[in-house]
Amino acid sequence: MKHLVCFLSVLIGFSEAAFAQTAPLNAPGGAVTVQPGTTGEVQSTPSTTNPAALFAAPRFGEPAPVVSLEGFRRFNDPLLNTYIEQGLSNSPNGRAALSRLEEARIRVRVAQSFLSPSLRSSILITSHSLSEHRPLPIPNAPDLLPRFQLNTFHVLPIEASYELDLFRRIRNSITVADLQVQSTDADYQIFRLSLASDIARTYWLVRGNDAEQAAFRRNIQSRDTTLSILRERFRVGLISQIDVQRAETDYAGLQVALRGLARARVELVNGLAQLCADETGQFAVPVGALPESLPAYPYTQIEAAQLARRPDLVQVVRQGQVADAQAVQQQSSIYPRVNLVGQAGVLSGRIGSWFTPGSATYLVGINASVPLYEGHRARQNIALAKQQAQTIGQTYRQTLQLARRDAETALDNLGILREQIELQQQTLTLARRTEYYNRQLYVKGLSTYLEVLDAQRTVLANEQQLVQIRSQEVQYVVALLRAVGGEF
Repeated sequence: MKHLVCFLSVLIGFSEAAFAQTAPLNAPGGAVTVQPGTTGEVQSTPSTTNPAALFAAPRFGEPAPVVSLEGFRRFNDPLLNTYIEQGLSNSPNGRAALSRLEEARIRVRVAQSFLSPSLRSSILITSHSLSEHRPLPIPNAPDLLPRFQLNTFHVLPIEASYELDLFRRIRNSITVADLQVQSTDADYQIFRLSLASDIARTYWLVRGNDAEQAAFRRNIQSRDTTLSILRERFRVGLISQIDVQRAETDYAGLQVALRGLARARVELVNGLAQLCADETGQFAVPVGALPESLPAYPYTQIEAAQLARRPDLVQVVRQGQVADAQAVQQQSSIYPRVNLVGQAGVLSGRIGSWFTPGSATYLVGINASVPLYEGHRARQNIALAKQQAQTIGQTYRQTLQLARRDAETALDNLGILREQIELQQQTLTLARRTEYYNRQLYVKGLSTYLEVLDAQRTVLANEQQLVQIRSQEVQYVVALLRAVGGEF
C-alpha cells in the first residue's frame, strides 16, 4: 500500500507539470487556454487579431443567441405569422434538426458517464478436463499422467474500475461534446431562419402576383366597357370594323395574360404549402395585396452587431471552439491513463463450499497505461486539430464576407428601389393622363383608336412594372432580415 501511495503522488505531480506546459490555441471565437495552477477547465479568451473578436460572438459557456423571428411580424400580416409558425412546427426537416440536437445532448451525457465508476457482475462456471497426454516440462518415462478434472465456480463477482482523470482527458471530451451541442443548436437556428425567410419570400410573391392580377382586371374591366361602346358605334356606322377588331384582339390578349398569372399563382401556393408542411390539395391562400408600409432598417449601413446574430456565423465560431477543445483533448492523450481496478466474489471448485468464508476472494490494484511510441500518432493528431482550427478561422472570414455582401446588397437595393418606385408612380400618373386625353380626342374624332389602344397598353405596362418593383422591394426586405439574423 505504501508503494501505491507513492506511485499516485508521482502521477499527480506529473499531471500538474503537464498542464503547466499546455499552450493556447487560436480559434475563430477566441483562444482556448488551460490556465496553470487552476482547475484546468477549458476556457475561451477573446483574440485581438481575430475578426470574430470584433463581433459579439458567443464564448464557451455562454448560450448561443436564439434567432429572433420578430422581424417578420413587423409586416403586420397575421396570415404570414400563421404560415411561419405552421412551417416551423410541422416541417420534417425541422424535426430532424431537433432530433440531431437531442442526439448531441445525449452524447454529452454519455461523455459525462465516464467520470463515474464502472461496476459489472457476472457468473463463471467452467469444467476443465486435462488430457493424459498433456505436455510436461520434464517428460516421464511412460509419458502418461492421470486425467485431471478442474472445476471453477466463480459466483457473483463484482468487477469495479475507475479512471483517475488526472490529465482531464474525460473532462476535455465532455467539453468537446458540449460545444458540439451548441454547434448543432446553431445549425437548428440556421434552419429556422432559412425556413421563415423562404415562407415570407414565397408568401409575398403570391401577394405580388395578386396585385399584378388586380392591375390586369382593372384594365380588362376598362377595356370591356370600351369594347361595348365600340361595338355600338360600329353598329350605327360611326366607326370601321378595324377598331372593333383591334379592341377585341387586345381584350383577348389581356385574358390570356391573366390566365398565365393565375397559373403562376397556383405554383407559388403549392410551393408555400410544401414549406408549411401542408397538403397542396387542401392548402389555399386568400387573395390579398402587398403591404402598404414595410419594416424600415434603422441604420444607414450594416452594423456589426446585426451580423453577429447570424446563426451561420455563430455555428462557425462554435466549430472553431470545438476544434480548439479537441486539440486540448489530444494533448491529454499523450499522458498515462490510470485506472483503479478491483474484483470481489466467491471462488470455489465445488458447489457445496460457495458460502463458506474461505471461498471469498478479492483483487485490488492499479492499471496504468503509458504510451511509449506510436509512430508520433498523438503528435500528428494534435497538429491536425490545430490545423482544423485554422481552417475554420478561414471559413469564418469567408462566411463573414458573404454575410456582409448579402446584407449590403439588400440594403443598397432597397434604397434604389424606393427611388425607383417614386419615379414609376410619376410615370404612371403621366401615362394615365395621356390615355385620358387620347380617349377624349378619339371621342371627338380627332385621333384614331390605335393611339387610344397604345396609351392603354402603356398604362397597363406601367402599372405592372410598379407592382413588380414594389414586390421586389418586399423581397429585399425579407432578404435583409435574413442577412442580419431575423431582426433589425
